[in-house]
Amino acid sequence: MSTERYLKIQIRQRALISLIAHRHLAVEQLRGLNPSARRALRRILLDSLKEEGGNGG
Repeated sequence: MSTERYLKIQIRQRALISLIAHRHLAVEQLRGLNPSARRALRRILLDSLKEEGGNGG
């Protein structure tokens, strides 16, 4: 049995993008609770990968 606990929070997309871009948070640590949240997370992840690739990473 897993002892991990989850928090339900709200965060502005811009703040989330910044946390991911600065590698303070990984999208893998997040879970969208509804279809629109899952789409937004997917879009943020794809955008972060584009940015990373454009910077020679």
